[in-house]
Order: sequence, then C-alpha cells, then structure tokens
Amino acid sequence: MARYERVPLNVDALFLSSGKIKPRKIILKEGIFTIDRVVSLKNYCPRVVPCVSPVEYTVIVEGNEKKIYYEPHSNMWFSVKKYN
Repeated sequence: MARYERVPLNVDALFLSSGKIKPRKIILKEGIFTIDRVVSLKNYCPRVVPCVSPVEYTVIVEGNEKKIYYEPHSNMWFSVKKYN
C-alpha cells in the first residue's frame, strides 16, 4: 500500500497587485530550481495528505511537470511525496 507525505517547500513567489501569485523558484537543500512556467492552477485538495483549501499549481521545472500547492490560510507551500 502506498504512503503519502506532505513536504513543506520554500518557494520564491511574486505576489502581484492583481492578487495573483506567481511562483518563481523552489528552494531545496539540493539547490534552487527555477520554475520555467505555470501550466495551470486550480483549487484542489489532495486527499492523501492533510490540507485546508490549497491552490494546486502545475509547473514546469527544468522540463519536468510538477505539482506544488499553496495554502492561503497558513501562507505555506508544499508538495506531496509518494512512498511505495
């Protein structure tokens, strides 16, 4: 049975005057990864980890599609890691 974990992220993001948020970089122990572009965003709560009304950002990082989440009520970014 697969196990999932919520992983906190450090994200450099631009908060625009229009109210939109544009994530620009993901900062990890392994280094800083530039977000090439945001493919989509939607209100979505992954059911496999605890969260409260996050926004799911589908982003391209170094040519790979990733999903990161922003939780407005806690002002925190996170991702979901799957363990087999």
